[in-house]
Order: sequence, then structure tokens, then C-alpha cells
Amino acid sequence: MAGLIETADFNAVVSDIYEASLSPAHWDLALTGLVNRFGRERWDVAMLVWERVEPGGGRFIAASGVHEMARAAYLQLFAGRNLWSVHGHHMPIGSVTHSDQLVARADFLASPFYRDFLSMFGMEVALLGSLDRQASDHLGLCLPGPSGCDVSRLQEATGLLIPHIQRAVRISRRIGEAELAAANSQAALDHAPSAVLLLDERLGLVYANPNGRALIEDFHLADAAGQLHLPSRDLREALLQLTGTDSARYCHPFRLQRGGLDGLAAMAMRINPDRVGGAHTAGGTARVMVVAAHNPKVSEEGVDRVREWFGLTHAEARLALLLAEGGRIEDYCDLRGVSVNAARFLLKGIFAKTGCNRQAQVVQLINASPIHWASGLPVSDLPQPVA
Repeated sequence: MAGLIETADFNAVVSDIYEASLSPAHWDLALTGLVNRFGRERWDVAMLVWERVEPGGGRFIAASGVHEMARAAYLQLFAGRNLWSVHGHHMPIGSVTHSDQLVARADFLASPFYRDFLSMFGMEVALLGSLDRQASDHLGLCLPGPSGCDVSRLQEATGLLIPHIQRAVRISRRIGEAELAAANSQAALDHAPSAVLLLDERLGLVYANPNGRALIEDFHLADAAGQLHLPSRDLREALLQLTGTDSARYCHPFRLQRGGLDGLAAMAMRINPDRVGGAHTAGGTARVMVVAAHNPKVSEEGVDRVREWFGLTHAEARLALLLAEGGRIEDYCDLRGVSVNAARFLLKGIFAKTGCNRQAQVVQLINASPIHWASGLPVSDLPQPVA
């Protein structure tokens, strides 16, 4: 096996890729394995997406580390339109490149995709893979992350895996179709796991899926006339700005909090009713979509300490810390946009590296470790674990 790539890790990811050719639901496990085995500390996100550049649009085949809200925002606002997608459309099939080789960093940092979206996640660069192209559609693999990291191992592994991903995609009819469906049809919204609200140009409610109706009731967000009640005037003004087609903003993240209820992360995004199926509803024409979901937070400092202390990958450490802070494995799945099988794959890695064989043991081990009381120290000052 070339360079920095271990044969066992490579073969494990290849096995998951071909399993996904028979069962597309397995793709998120394959992507999780890819970034978990070969990525650096915060390079734990992967997206496999069909995109159309004229007109812009797309659909996810799979993703790892991408919350449901972020997927919806990407498809609605940036799929096929951002600089990486536009320039990546002409990449040679089967190639992998660093985003800086496609787009000047200064140009990308000035673009709406970075300014209004990726900057929230601290991601400035990406590895981009080209898998297939049909007219104005292309199938791309995007592995975004922060700048300043050596990702040569991840790039080498991705380059070796691209032919296997290509074959697996072509084997599966379901995921090999180039025809892109409307991402936000009302049927899809009705079954979305997150709360979804569609608002008109005055922020009147024109549609809410079942989870959205529960959100309105729990947080008392609308009156009998369907007018939305927002927590602050600043938030209302921010959402009103999104309703204008000439607005410089594309989306606006915020958080809903009321009484003793857990806070919910939410994102409002501008929609084009002429392009989005489902934007024209019985209640009127939608101009803004709000997506909200439980978004348990773990501190990046804590993740770094767990990772260093127990020798975990960044994704494994994030899962372990979330469990130790009272979260469930399902919370991790919702937060990172992966299946339970993908989370269990990470949990097996945690078990192997910590010597635990039950989730409760992992929680007890982390809570008994000097992760929190040493929070004032840099990671390098922590003592080494005793073997």
C-alpha cells in the first residue's frame, strides 16, 4: 500500500464502500470510516453529493458529520452554485485536489458560501474528488476542514479510494441516477426528522411539518392567525432581510430558548419559490425556511483533551464526550448526520482504545478522568496516561 496508508484501514473502508453499492444506507458508514481512519483532528466531515450547476441544485447520496439543518441549507442555497462546485465541475473524473488549487483562497473567503455558511463551522479549505459527470450534473466528494493542517494522508487515501467509490455508485441504480429530484418537496418536508417552518414575506406561517407544529406549540411561536412570534426584534429583522431577493444574506443561524425547555438550534434560509417544489403551498408562497432541531453541544477543548488522553480520533472523542455529558448515541447521530450503524462503528473504536466493553463504562471512565479539572491547562501539559 502506498505511502502513509495502512492496508487494514484501506481494506476496511473499501469493504464498506462495496457494501454501500448494495445498500445505499451504508454510505454514511463508509464515509465515517474514511474520515475517521485517515482524517486529522477536525477533518471529520464528508459529503457525497450529486450537483447540477445549470441551474444550481443537488441531492445528498450520503454525508458524515453534517447535521440535518446544514444539509438542508446547503441544498437550498449553495448546491451547484458555490465556487468549489462550479470550478470542481470541470475536474478530471477520478481526480482529487485541494480547494486552493481550484479557487484562490481570498476569493473563496469573500464568497457567500464561506461568509454565510462555512465560517460558522471554522472550515476554509477542502479536499474535492470528482467521481462522475453527466452534462450539467456531477457527482462529487467533498471533505472540508480547517486550514493549517497536513492532510496528505487523507488526500492519498481518498485518491486510492475514488475508483472504488466510482464503481460502487455505478453498481447501485438508486444512487447512480443523474436526474435530480426537488430537494424540498412537501412530501419530503412532511417526513423530515427536523422541525420545518415555511414563512411568507411578512414572516407569516404558510406551512409547518408535524415536528414544526410541535415546535410552535412547545415554544409558543405563532398566534391563532399564524403570525410568527420571534424572541427578539433583531431576530425578526434578520429574517425579514432574508425575504428580499436582493438580500446579501443567504441564511441566519439562531437558537430558540423558552423557560425550562432545552434550547434548540435553528437556521433560517432564503428560498426561491420559483425553483423549490413545495414553496407554493395552500397557505401562500414561502420566502424563508426555518429548520430547527436538538443540537447537543460539546466543547472542542473537551474533545481535544479526550482525544489526547485516550488516543481516540476526533470523531471518537466527540462521541465519547457527548455520552459522558449525558447525551445518547441517537443525539450524536442527529448532530452529525450519520446512522446508528456509523455511530456504533465509532463506539467500537472507543471500546478498543479504552479497554471498555460497555457504554456505561466509557461514561464512567471519562467522568473519572482529569478532563474537566485540568481545563485551564493546554493539552500538552496534561500528564501521559499510565499504561
